[in-house]
Amino acid sequence: MLAEERQKRIYEILQENNAVSTSALVKNFGVSIETVRRDLLDMEQKQLLRRVHGGAVRMTAEMKSFGYLSQRSQINVEKKIELSRTAAAFVSEGDFIGIDEGSTAIYFAKVLKERFSKMTVVTHALDVFHTLHDYKNFTVILCGGHFMAKENAFYGPLTINMYGQLHLQKAFIFPSAVSYEYGICDYQQEFYFVQKKMTEITDSIYILADSTKYEKKALLKFDDMRPEYIYISDSALDDAAFEKYQEFNLKIFKGD
Repeated sequence: MLAEERQKRIYEILQENNAVSTSALVKNFGVSIETVRRDLLDMEQKQLLRRVHGGAVRMTAEMKSFGYLSQRSQINVEKKIELSRTAAAFVSEGDFIGIDEGSTAIYFAKVLKERFSKMTVVTHALDVFHTLHDYKNFTVILCGGHFMAKENAFYGPLTINMYGQLHLQKAFIFPSAVSYEYGICDYQQEFYFVQKKMTEITDSIYILADSTKYEKKALLKFDDMRPEYIYISDSALDDAAFEKYQEFNLKIFKGD
């Protein structure tokens, strides 16, 4: 069977079942795991599916709009800067904080650089590391491990184990979607487990998402919208959603 025929069948399987494992495809087509992985990579590059650990899932409209870090960092820039400035008000000189990966994390790191002189930052994002590692009295701890080039960040057991040896005062998490009904969600399974570990080792958790990500859903549910978390967005956040969150006793803040 030619690669084009296999990929057409893989696409059909995903439309029917939403997900498929690599091992099932190997058995189904009678080819090597390397061949299947090449097919999945090629199809992901064509935005026909999204690879996950052990297989692939159907590409939804929301996932297509998610894009790679290099693309997302050029979208909604003003909103990301505004919410980063709002979030910076919750940071104090000399804090020991954790910063998640993502396009908004890059702008948040730049705002911290503008406002503070001394801080310890733990991160698995190379962009955050490069922004802060040589600035004044900032100490930056990079949690390395497996590297995902399209996100310019580390993930996996090594990264999680490094976080597990630390304790943070504050953790700043950057999800792909936030909704009272669906919770706090993300698309990247690899970083999902890193985010979970960050919340386990910190005193205070801050959820940062621009207004376009609220009342949306994504592939993986990270957590419910918990009242102990602090939610931060930009001034364009829908007033009705903002008021609803407040009614449910959620601590939510947005830019002026």
